[in-house]
Amino acid sequence: MNKWNKGIKHVSYMLALTLSLSVIWPGTTGAASAQVTQIQANTYVGDPGEMVESFDITVTDVEKYKNLKASDFEITGNYDGYPLNAAGEIVQDNYEDDGITLSMKDHTIHMTVKPFKYPGGLKSEFSVTSKTYPELSFDKKSVTQVKTRTVDEFEKAQFTASNGVTLAYNLKRSPSKEAKPLMVWLHGGGEVGTDGRNHLTANRGAVVWTESGYDTSVLAVQYPENYSFKIYNNAEQLPIMKAYFEAQVELIQKLVAEGEVDPDRIYLSGVSSGGGGAFRFLMQYPDLFAGAIIVAAKDTVADYTGSVDAFKQELKGIVDVPMWIMHAQNDPTTDSRTSSLAYQALTEMGAKQAHLTLYDDAYMDSHRFYGGLKHWSWVPAFNNKEVIASLFKLHKGTAGEQTGGSSEHGVQPSEPVTRAQIAVVLADALQLPVATETTYPYVDSAPDWAAQAIVKVTKAGLIKGIGNQMFAPESEVTRAQMAVIVDQILTNKDWKPATDSVELVFGDVDSKHWAHAAIQNSARAGVMTGVSKGKFDMKQTVTGAQLEQIMQRLEQVGTK
Repeated sequence: MNKWNKGIKHVSYMLALTLSLSVIWPGTTGAASAQVTQIQANTYVGDPGEMVESFDITVTDVEKYKNLKASDFEITGNYDGYPLNAAGEIVQDNYEDDGITLSMKDHTIHMTVKPFKYPGGLKSEFSVTSKTYPELSFDKKSVTQVKTRTVDEFEKAQFTASNGVTLAYNLKRSPSKEAKPLMVWLHGGGEVGTDGRNHLTANRGAVVWTESGYDTSVLAVQYPENYSFKIYNNAEQLPIMKAYFEAQVELIQKLVAEGEVDPDRIYLSGVSSGGGGAFRFLMQYPDLFAGAIIVAAKDTVADYTGSVDAFKQELKGIVDVPMWIMHAQNDPTTDSRTSSLAYQALTEMGAKQAHLTLYDDAYMDSHRFYGGLKHWSWVPAFNNKEVIASLFKLHKGTAGEQTGGSSEHGVQPSEPVTRAQIAVVLADALQLPVATETTYPYVDSAPDWAAQAIVKVTKAGLIKGIGNQMFAPESEVTRAQMAVIVDQILTNKDWKPATDSVELVFGDVDSKHWAHAAIQNSARAGVMTGVSKGKFDMKQTVTGAQLEQIMQRLEQVGTK
């Protein structure tokens, strides 16, 4: 896989500090004895990153510890995760009160602690010691298992797209059987790599959505390396970024096609490098997202030392996308002028749903974001419940198969469409040529407004008769029949599925069914979707609103 950061030198120690939120340092104390069989750390993702709130220590002889007290333990290396003081110096102020409480069940000692940064700070890792029971002393090296709230619900997987890009991603699925929203999370530069976890735990960007109470799936791709500043002028790295987004959209289309994701409610959020990536993602796919939260964006759009005109040129395609742009005014890592000029460009071009929040120094200092920590504007952003609530209220205009529609020739958004109506829509939308033979070729009759359209779609091979030389113009069209029509249009567009594309699972579509191949192709192309997880519902009729959306998606399908 190509590298995004080839030849880029390390800028400064503070940049590394502000972009990397989970530095691992060697353990220093403690080892489990034969008395201890397992130590589990129970963590969650807090504002500063991964925090531990309790430990479970499993022992062989529980009777030996019947007199165990909280005062038998002392914890060092525990602090709240904010590593700089007002002077910008690295600090790690250990808790004076460790907040330890103990309980015991079966062979397990449950130790609740005052939550602290896991596994410690920039000066030392944590260590739990007991003089009374030395065998119960431990540190990170002794921890055999880590359980992390919400993070453990993400499934780790890989996806290889038709352009050859392989994505390593984590997906938290909605528990609902119906199609639900999808949050696409883009992590910061400090979380690049292949560990499959750091981009979920460095800040709350991956977990805040479901932990705020929203029934949504969350997709978090981990990118292997960071990209350079001024990527908009980088002929090597910009195509790589575009290829990643192309692959990610193919993965999203798969989730939509399988009925897992509501195509009207796909949201985007990114911070730092991911915030800059979010701008580029929106620019590349302006019709995909219902809304976005972009925080501390890196300079991916245009030169922030120049005029707003360059931003207008780049962002003109996303004027109508609702977005919240947030940045610390004096962010030392990513210049806030990227955010302010993007907002200025959007509003001057008529954007009605663009919002800008710039946090000044007084605000950041009051929340202990000193020095390099002024880059952490994602903390107040993800604690803004009103913004998150506003985002999840958004639907993508008339997009989606359940809204919109046309009244042409009686087509109504909520009513099933007939074969005659579809013939007219196809002939018009595809600009089918007039057939050399203009006589209606079927023995049954068709309404005057549809006759020539039926001739055109028949000649083009898009819709066939039902047998016995009949077209049945008033018959309603099922989703299976529509999939066959879509498949033929895809063939005419010279679209082909990727050779390594996976079989989409629809439990109600047998592999021997006459429409199986057409359903697979229409779904792989992102044109038709499942009605719920694992269900295509072949016998359901197509409504006017669904037909309109299908036609819109067909327009967006390119050849392969």
